[in-house]
Amino acid sequence: MQTQDSRRINLNRIKKRKAKQALNRLYSLPGMGSLKSQVDEFIHFAKISKLRLEHGLKSEAHSNHMLFLGNPGTGKTTAARLIGEAFAYMGLLNTEQENIPFVEIHHSDIVSELVGRAEKNVEKKFEEARGGVLFIDEAYTFIGTDSHKSGEKVVAVIVQMMEDMRDEVMVIAAGYPKQMEKFMDYNPGLRSRFPNKVCFQDYGIPDLLKIAEFICEERDYRMSSEFTDRLSVHLLKEINQPGFGNARSVRNIVERSIKRQAIRLSEMEEPQVQVNDLMLLTDQDMEEPITNGASEKEELIHQLKLIHERLEELELLEMLG
Repeated sequence: MQTQDSRRINLNRIKKRKAKQALNRLYSLPGMGSLKSQVDEFIHFAKISKLRLEHGLKSEAHSNHMLFLGNPGTGKTTAARLIGEAFAYMGLLNTEQENIPFVEIHHSDIVSELVGRAEKNVEKKFEEARGGVLFIDEAYTFIGTDSHKSGEKVVAVIVQMMEDMRDEVMVIAAGYPKQMEKFMDYNPGLRSRFPNKVCFQDYGIPDLLKIAEFICEERDYRMSSEFTDRLSVHLLKEINQPGFGNARSVRNIVERSIKRQAIRLSEMEEPQVQVNDLMLLTDQDMEEPITNGASEKEELIHQLKLIHERLEELELLEMLG
């Protein structure tokens, strides 16, 4: 029969194992060097703070809340989920739950025509996220102006709840850098509540290929070298097009290729289809990239516009830093 001490030891071992698993998954994600460095800082700070307390020394409180800046498809949601798991199991969040909550909210989840209901909805979401992460996607959409000034009130509640539940809920607000700057200026308490800022860069071709490989492995597929070559060419043509969604676009390409493979294999005689055929994506399964028919001059103008926007974004990030 297990004693209370042995149960506690076993529970601690389980938590350490789960924290390590979450961190390993996080560190295996392509790119995200800035995020991984900050996570390492959190871990070292927590370890030393614990030692200081054990030796009767003062230990400064540290906010877990984070600001994720970047374009869609750069891994913000995935990273937020894994960080929440790791931090909770490591004891950086007060929780005894076995399954760590991850609550993702959008403006549409909160807004209400009834006076005071939006604020109540925010409080409810914080309670749901107790012991885990509250992920506020496109946080700037919470800024609104109407007859009830609900935007101001909602953001004020978010600021207050972030302080009241700072040891129980990790809030991660995400969105485009420019729009997030406006969000941070909306309430004087926001900047001090988000001391940790992470910039998610758009993926390059090598990282996008790694993501494609990971997506395939998850689904028991493999990419042939010819498929990989064609995917590289496809991405080179699409990566700077308006609306390119980084990992999301790669996932869409892979999913369409899987469907094309199914059509190709269906045309074969069943005895001829081997296990390797069912798993392998070939160059025949890769669709042609969709081009907008722009002339060379138009394409150059578009590229210059992208460079100008990127320079503005970098200047903004320097200001935020």
